[in-house]
Amino acid sequence: MTDILTNDEISLLRSLEKKSRTITGNFTHKRYDRETKGYIKRSSQSPSMQDMLYEITDAGKAALRAVGGAAD
Repeated sequence: MTDILTNDEISLLRSLEKKSRTITGNFTHKRYDRETKGYIKRSSQSPSMQDMLYEITDAGKAALRAVGGAAD
């Protein structure tokens, strides 16, 4: 069963489906809490760990399809 996604989360997953997003600096935000659910992943883009790349996972794509939010 898929978790119920908020409009904000659907928007985030849609944007990540189109293009990965890089965040610079010490950044925490509720929008990225779905990482713990496996919907998005992040990886370091620099040795200093200052730049983080956020991408949608297959689980995130499946959750988006489940709510009819996939960009086709």
